[in-house]
Amino acid sequence: MKKMLAVLLFSAFLLNGCGSDENKANTAAETPEVLDVKLTGPEKVNPGESAAYEAAVSYGDEAVTDADEVEFEVWKEGEKGASQMFKAKQEKGVYRLETTFKEDGVYTVQSHVTAKKQHSMPTLKVQVGDADAASNQSEDEHSHNH
Repeated sequence: MKKMLAVLLFSAFLLNGCGSDENKANTAAETPEVLDVKLTGPEKVNPGESAAYEAAVSYGDEAVTDADEVEFEVWKEGEKGASQMFKAKQEKGVYRLETTFKEDGVYTVQSHVTAKKQHSMPTLKVQVGDADAASNQSEDEHSHNH
């Protein structure tokens, strides 16, 4: 009788151990991916010249074609309060802005992407005309993910 009880307890212990490994495997498989936004476009343009900026959005290995919101913000260095927001045009996970800079200066183009319950805001510095990019970098180039 004691052997039977020992075998049953051992079996229950063994089954419980296997079940917890499956739970760990399921938890690892459910770990959310990171929203990845690659912002590209010309870093030097002339005033009045059209420039296209693209935010390639992916989640894991897949392109995001159904982002909740994608906008581009553009401002001249030292004038963030006067920034302009533009809705992006989307095609197959690539969100696009076509804009023209009217005057010389150093500008920042920042994409604001909300998708898969995450937010990403990469930036790109743009030198327009004769602006000296090296002396006007008062803000750091950076990217935010939330």
